[in-house]
Amino acid sequence: MTKQKLTTPDMTTQEKRRIYQARYKASEKGKEKYRDLNKQWIDSNRERYNEAKSEYRFKLKLAAITHYSNGSMSCAHCGYTGNLDALCLDHINDDGKAHRLELGCGSRGMSSGTTMYERLKALGWLPGLQVLCANCNTIKEVTRKRGRDCEEMMATVKDKIRWRKEPGTT
Repeated sequence: MTKQKLTTPDMTTQEKRRIYQARYKASEKGKEKYRDLNKQWIDSNRERYNEAKSEYRFKLKLAAITHYSNGSMSCAHCGYTGNLDALCLDHINDDGKAHRLELGCGSRGMSSGTTMYERLKALGWLPGLQVLCANCNTIKEVTRKRGRDCEEMMATVKDKIRWRKEPGTT
């Protein structure tokens, strides 16, 4: 089997070199070599690598929160804007599990947020998401699982709680 020639006589040496390097990096031998070189660099520059990775994750989250909040970077329910770390994406129709599976993201954990942001960005920021603060997101999820909100639960169980002291009693 003969190799197809990818270069032409009018190409510069630099262009030919780029083509050769791309083919080499795509080969198994090249992938292994660059994987080893990358691992060595990370091992010898751990602090610099961690800082760059942290900055990358932050910028990715910032882009997602900015997009899904229409630039306001605030909670869709209560309007909280205090800290980006307290804001998160929420599936409006409570179909997060199915959506994460469809995108090939983890169900929960440290990497699922970054992976989700990467996939959403690559696909052009899919619809069906909103920005909520951690409190509103937790309240929405607990209410969904319970089937009713906190006030309804309090009205139901108020008289059944024996250890609860009434106001004004000692």
